[in-house]
Amino acid sequence: PFLFAFWGRKTASYPGSRRIQRFPLLISAGDNKENVSFPRGSAGPAGPLLSSPCFSLFRSAGEGAEIEYHFTESEKTPMDFVNFVMALSPILVVLVGILGFKQSAKRVSPIALVWTLILAFTYFNVTGASFADNVKALDPLVWKGIKEGLKIVLMVFGAFTILNLLRETGAIDDVKSTIARISDDRRVQLIVIGMMLPIFLEGAAGAGAPAAIAAPFLVALGFDPVTSIAVALLGDATPASWGGAGLTTINGGAALVDAGLSTVSLNAAMVGRFHMFGVLIIPFIMVGMVFGKKGFKGAVPYLCFAGVSTCAVMFFLSNFVGAEVTSMGTGLISMLLSLAYVKLVGVRTPEEFRHHAAAQQRKYSAFRAMSPYIYMLVLLPLVRYGFPAVVPNGFAVMCTFGYIFWVDVVILVCGMLGAATLGVSVKQYRAVCSRTVGNVLPVLITMGSLLIVSYIMQSPTTGMMNLLASDIAAVVGRFYPAAAVLIGSSGAFITGTGLGSNIMFAQMHIDAAASLGMNPITIFAGQNAGASLGNLICPNNTVAACATVDAIGRENEVMKHTLRAFAIVLALYMVLAMLYTCVLFPNYGM
Repeated sequence: PFLFAFWGRKTASYPGSRRIQRFPLLISAGDNKENVSFPRGSAGPAGPLLSSPCFSLFRSAGEGAEIEYHFTESEKTPMDFVNFVMALSPILVVLVGILGFKQSAKRVSPIALVWTLILAFTYFNVTGASFADNVKALDPLVWKGIKEGLKIVLMVFGAFTILNLLRETGAIDDVKSTIARISDDRRVQLIVIGMMLPIFLEGAAGAGAPAAIAAPFLVALGFDPVTSIAVALLGDATPASWGGAGLTTINGGAALVDAGLSTVSLNAAMVGRFHMFGVLIIPFIMVGMVFGKKGFKGAVPYLCFAGVSTCAVMFFLSNFVGAEVTSMGTGLISMLLSLAYVKLVGVRTPEEFRHHAAAQQRKYSAFRAMSPYIYMLVLLPLVRYGFPAVVPNGFAVMCTFGYIFWVDVVILVCGMLGAATLGVSVKQYRAVCSRTVGNVLPVLITMGSLLIVSYIMQSPTTGMMNLLASDIAAVVGRFYPAAAVLIGSSGAFITGTGLGSNIMFAQMHIDAAASLGMNPITIFAGQNAGASLGNLICPNNTVAACATVDAIGRENEVMKHTLRAFAIVLALYMVLAMLYTCVLFPNYGM
């Protein structure tokens, strides 16, 4: 309990660490309070920490003790750098394995898992626990990783089954011709399906559904699988700050609301002022990613309109309506505005970017061909908002087996309804499902391994994630607002969820803002925006998206695209964080 309370808000002692920083503490139990000061860290393993005066004081104060501290300057040693690198090493194993050695995530993730377990039992065994006690602490995390991995694989299975159904029945050609009737410009198709549809789906469901649906849709339109995945992930890089019905901002920012420092409306409004600039440039990044420089020929007016209209809608909904409808409303209104522009103004389309439908008789009507996706667009928001409205405590019932599970079920049901609409026999549907199972089953090894790594790094028994964040925070000083964006991204990179990153680091940002005399609302907004952006490069999300289009083993190709896009938007958000906190909105909400 001591390590969680203290380290979770700053840091703990690591092997060989000698830090001279002293923290003034306020330890209270009931009406008894005592001010003390003790050195930050100690030499050698964590054993001496447990017998240190600070730990004894905590024990005597009782489990309900409150600990307050202030950030002060500290003297860094070479061992501090070693500790940081060791905490970072599981991430480095994944990145170097996938990008450096160009190995598939299926091969790299078990190696990363084994290395993380070794660290948890040895270097980061900060409590000095016995081997048996460590097994007891880590065993639930292993099973949690396997269980959550199964839920993600179930979503991948549902999305990939739909794509295979369209291929099996030939409806995929009718999907292409249907979209071409709206616009035959492949760049317009890319923006509408790659950016605006994921924004809508994030608000309707979240939980990985946007990439799982948008990537196969783009492949169905004839786009390359690797770039389809990268585009779908980039499209979901901004709306994840709100998530399904605003949960990421509402629950993720609860620490600020509970402390009386902010409100849900203020949190939603400020993060909207980050992402409005993100969606302004993302259409240009997408076209450059897929078509290169030549892709801008004749498309700049449309791309400007798409960026500005999405930017304006997102700003309005996040600042004047609310977190619950920002993502879904932005996606839906932006799609309608974009389609209106194409019909009323038009886009100058060079022949090389024109979608050419095959000259063949249609097998299915537009509705039947696209029925699985139409059902999803209707049922995901209907279930998300309708079920809690008519069933007492409905949302809790939906989340009985975890939030993602209801999304899995809806996608599976939409696949079945789509199969029935397409006239697929039960025997043919079973054959498609059997083939899909063989394609996605290897994903469980990858997803389970990566999730277990993330849970161990987040665990208070190792504190690896908090060490990384607190060390970054300790060296940046007045540039802390920019660092908050990077910390948020790193949290989402590891956990695969913006909500998890926000919950993990919100209190740390509150304490840092108080010590630095900065606005906690703008700093948390940077954290929230960075956490959403971190989903773009998260290995878990990349693996899951690859599996939906049968691109398992090509994760390194996807990440080369997404890392470049991530760097551009990250730099923009870090600049905005500094401007908002120090120049434009230093007293926002205060």
